[in-house]
Amino acid sequence: MIVKIAKIISNGCGIGWADGKTFFIPFTCPGETVEIKSSVKEKSFYYSEDFDIIEASPERRKPLCRHFGTCGGCSLQHISYPAQLRIKKAVFTELLKQNGITLDIEPVIITPGETGIRTRAKFFALKGKPAYRKKRSNDLVGIENCPLLDPLFFERIKADIVKRKGNIQYEYSKITGDFMPGMKLLRKSVCGKTIKIRENCFFQSSEEGAGIMAELLMREVEKNNVKTAADLFCGSGLFSLFLADKGIKTTGYEIVPDSCASFAENLGKKTEIVKIDAYKLRKLEKTDLVVADPPREGLGKQLSEIVCESTDNVVYIACEPPNLVRDLKTFFAKGFSVKSLYLLDLFPDTPHFEIFAFLKRNREG
Repeated sequence: MIVKIAKIISNGCGIGWADGKTFFIPFTCPGETVEIKSSVKEKSFYYSEDFDIIEASPERRKPLCRHFGTCGGCSLQHISYPAQLRIKKAVFTELLKQNGITLDIEPVIITPGETGIRTRAKFFALKGKPAYRKKRSNDLVGIENCPLLDPLFFERIKADIVKRKGNIQYEYSKITGDFMPGMKLLRKSVCGKTIKIRENCFFQSSEEGAGIMAELLMREVEKNNVKTAADLFCGSGLFSLFLADKGIKTTGYEIVPDSCASFAENLGKKTEIVKIDAYKLRKLEKTDLVVADPPREGLGKQLSEIVCESTDNVVYIACEPPNLVRDLKTFFAKGFSVKSLYLLDLFPDTPHFEIFAFLKRNREG
């Protein structure tokens, strides 16, 4: 079966059609021609890892990692990095189109770089060595090196994991040198500000990535004369700290106990925190700006409507773009439009990306 790869879809596979069938084919590039030797029927498509490349793309490259193709962490490492960024933009553009959304602006792509960036990772201990899950499997594969991680971070992991069992969440700061587990309170450094986090707290995949988000946020704050703000799903207070240090009266909303404790450690009396699951909010006080960095499920219709009633300005950061696109329909119905849009590639060599969107209520008349 000869198949032409039309494009890369959101799961990282190439998609193509032949003989009335749809094929998902990993480790391919747009425009390539492949010969499928065997495939497996899965729901409405056929999946194949057994193929030969008949015509290769000029964007194909030698993978950076010896574990690529076995380890389940990366799926795009065979594609040049500039092409990866174009693919992710195309995936997001197609997502908007599928949902009937046309924007006046295109997403601006921002990346901190491809390799040596990440300082947050979860590993499994496998006979005293770090391991990831294999591709499409619960089995483990030992990892000798991971080019996506900061090199010193990975060396610390290899030295530490010999005394661990099960799966371990690792955190590191390439600026302070702090390493977790082993510390009760780890210091991250973002744009010159120190953020303290506890073991069970969420943080972005890198300090550079967190810095990009903070800088984009403050850019919108300065353009829109913000005096008050609500920070939903505020975690340890990354965004609240930047807002409060600009003299903006900020209220954080968080339910995770360790995050609330870290928030108090980071902000002190600069601002206040409401210890509540933001999804259970029924009302928000009027404010100049709402910052929302929700979990993968996004804001949802009910919370989106509550946000719309409380402000004219919203920063929405989404780690699951389909749910952001779903919620945009609620914001549009309430009179908002997208004024700034950024695609943040904080997970190179994978299909994942984040969206930073600034929404503003349209002026009447």
